[in-house]
Amino acid sequence: MATRRWIVPILSIVVLVLAACSKSAPPEAAPASGTTGPERIAVSIQQWSISSATTVVPTGTITFDVTNKGTMPHEFVVLSTDTPAANFPIASFEGEPNRFDEDTAGTNVGETGDMNPTTTKSITMALAPGHYAIVCNLPGHYGLGMHIDFTVS
Repeated sequence: MATRRWIVPILSIVVLVLAACSKSAPPEAAPASGTTGPERIAVSIQQWSISSATTVVPTGTITFDVTNKGTMPHEFVVLSTDTPAANFPIASFEGEPNRFDEDTAGTNVGETGDMNPTTTKSITMALAPGHYAIVCNLPGHYGLGMHIDFTVS
């Protein structure tokens, strides 16, 4: 008889615990209007060109998925600049000939560094409205046409 006296309170506790556990969690808050993950842009670099899935994007965070489809190393450099991508004077940069001076051409907002053939790298950056030049500035590459204009509106 003594054990029966504990059954009702124990069952009551079990029912309360199960009821508490079975309550659904509150729904997660939806992202604020207009906020999404970074926009992704596919970019191909090869001899002697750079091509992008798009060259105009809205302001925000951009992820460039850059693939070197060439047969030699290339780089991917994003410069904030008012100068069209094809108009940088070629001289020398960092002691190497046949490059333009990135320090005077604009503001470097991101780069992959050298990329071997068949390599893909992703680089994410927050871009303000304006004009950007996307270039490969390895010796001789820029002069052979490895540049495109990019606009953030």
